[in-house]
Amino acid sequence: MSILSDLFKRDDAPGPGVAPDEPRKKGIRRLWEVCTRDIGSFFWAGLAALAALLPWAGLTTAALLSRALAAVALAGAVGGMVAAPFLCALADLVLRGLRDEPFYGRRAWLRALRGSLRACLLPGGVFGAAAALEWFAVQIALGGGAPGGLLWGVLLGMALAAGFAPYLCAQIVLFEQPLGRSLKNSCLLFLYGLPRSLGAAALLLGYAAGVALFAPLSYLVLILGNAWLPLAAALLMIYQPMERALGLEEQIRAAQSGRLRLSAPD
Repeated sequence: MSILSDLFKRDDAPGPGVAPDEPRKKGIRRLWEVCTRDIGSFFWAGLAALAALLPWAGLTTAALLSRALAAVALAGAVGGMVAAPFLCALADLVLRGLRDEPFYGRRAWLRALRGSLRACLLPGGVFGAAAALEWFAVQIALGGGAPGGLLWGVLLGMALAAGFAPYLCAQIVLFEQPLGRSLKNSCLLFLYGLPRSLGAAALLLGYAAGVALFAPLSYLVLILGNAWLPLAAALLMIYQPMERALGLEEQIRAAQSGRLRLSAPD
């Protein structure tokens, strides 16, 4: 079956339906399947996450005008702490969709927002400050006020951070565990699925760069895809190594049946 006929086939047509043991689709077919099924929940949660990113953008832009390193870092940290719970709540819904778990969008989103609030504030502040400083460094490098190698170093740092962040975000919403353990597992998972980790980083950075380069024409795509589309694509990219290493779905089914408390292995 061609990819187009698979993407646009009617799932409500008469017939025996999908066999219970039919393997999951892969790649873009899987992304299409999950997103079209849960598009309503993803869209509104992504729109809330996009709105929560606006303070980071506004505060960082204002701080950049001062050209003060401390002000840029502080602005990024505050904006990151505001945005982090909303990004984690969005990631929770996307992960539910990827493991084919039925959920009521608003209720699951509110539960994830409250549940991840304390755990994600410190990582949100650190990543927010790092992103603001990287933006500052990019501006300096493009303006010719820094060595030529600085830009490549910053881009490498952005790629590493963008590939690492989805693992940490997923750990925060999936497991109740100390932050240090989440960081350790995220590092190991990043290396374990390195090609997919870098692919996820390329998706996230490419989406952000495309919106910035083609603005204001890209704003329509930004509204429709907001934060859910790049995050869904990135989490789909890293889901396979994460599921293989942590046994996510088996643990979650056991936890839901009351047999054990969900926790990530060391």
